[in-house]
Amino acid sequence: MSSTAVPKRVALNRNPATESSTASSVSASPFDSPRQSPSTTSLSSMGEDQEQRTKMLDTNGNEFKIPDFTIKQIRDAIPAHCFHRSAITSLYYVFRDIAILATVFYLFNHYVTPEYVPFMPARVALWTLYTVIQGMVGTGVWVLAHECGHQAFSPSKVLNDTVGWICHSALLVPYFSWKISHGKHHKATGNLARDMVFVPKTREQYASRVGKTIHDLGELMEETPILTASNMILQQLFGWPMYLITNVTGHNNHTKQPEGRGVGKANGWFGGVNHFNPSSPLYEARDAKYIALSDLGLFITGSVLYYVGSTYGWLNLLVWYGIPYLWVNHWLGKLTLL
Repeated sequence: MSSTAVPKRVALNRNPATESSTASSVSASPFDSPRQSPSTTSLSSMGEDQEQRTKMLDTNGNEFKIPDFTIKQIRDAIPAHCFHRSAITSLYYVFRDIAILATVFYLFNHYVTPEYVPFMPARVALWTLYTVIQGMVGTGVWVLAHECGHQAFSPSKVLNDTVGWICHSALLVPYFSWKISHGKHHKATGNLARDMVFVPKTREQYASRVGKTIHDLGELMEETPILTASNMILQQLFGWPMYLITNVTGHNNHTKQPEGRGVGKANGWFGGVNHFNPSSPLYEARDAKYIALSDLGLFITGSVLYYVGSTYGWLNLLVWYGIPYLWVNHWLGKLTLL
């Protein structure tokens, strides 16, 4: 039977006198590592060193201990008025933002014209500013609809869902579809098997998907300005639509869907996993009518946009709605990333 003990000839065959005399007769080199004293190699001191290394310190150098508060303790510490939902206040915010959108559109459409601003580059700059302003305010409308989805808009579920459906549909967001998947996301945020929004790929998954060479090149270039800029542009412009259409960053364990709706389905363009299909494995059978209602909202908005484009020109539609819509997606992606 083999032993894991250190052999005696190594551990015991030493002559302390010889070692000490040798050490005293040879001058120490500055490159030699200092010999540790028995006190610093004892089990107790090793434990202390380990404990010191594993201590977490705050920015002031003080020891930081992870809080062990319960959810109830945290909730009880929040003042009661923070949980108050006022329909009047929330509706005020909605109508205020819509009024800003309408006013900005009216002013630019009537006064940023060749008659008032004959210098074309100035008109281009002003209309660019228009898209930025509308994109910011549109993001505010998006967030208000988001609060409707969380039932934080008012005490009335009917009012919440009505306002949320109108506002999100106007921004080409499938309200109920997103509301349901977003709720599941909050129940499993960061879970590598169940998170509905962002599940990072492992090294093996990524390498098998794009090839080891491309993967290695990606790791080498991941912090270069050109690749960082490219990734940022793709993410900010197309990240949100791609998530809705292909569930691009969500989990891909759809075969575990309890009703069997995920059998044979996978993330991707034609994998049957999206926010528009009532039979998508992101939902249960009882959700089908809400997914259809979300699609109806998108159809109505799409019809209005088609009418505007065909009546007033597609370039006008691009400036009036299309580019501000991309700004909304940009801010949504940035808020989510942060």
